[in-house]
Amino acid sequence: MLGVTGALLLSSASYAVAPIHDGIQIQQTPKAYAKAVLPLEEYRCINKLYYYESRWNHKARNGSHYGIPQGRSIYLKTATGIEQIKWGLKYNKNRYGSNCNALAFFRKNNYH
Repeated sequence: MLGVTGALLLSSASYAVAPIHDGIQIQQTPKAYAKAVLPLEEYRCINKLYYYESRWNHKARNGSHYGIPQGRSIYLKTATGIEQIKWGLKYNKNRYGSNCNALAFFRKNNYH
């Protein structure tokens, strides 16, 4: 068993490394990031929306749509999972006013 100082964390494009106390670092998934930055109801909506869109897969692709939010931005093709979440949250706020409104639109139209 490795001690705290001997632990090695592998990095992945889908995870963000966040420092915590005593210099220890943890990896945060895109889903955990969304949960940490959103009110509970908005998180519940984005969780459902991104499950439908990409199953939370940062490498998902459907034609010209990329990443977790399945946006048409070429930026999403190479962005990390956390960057994709940030992009998607901003997109939903600007276009729909909220993640719950984006989910409602998706349910009605089968896209957002």
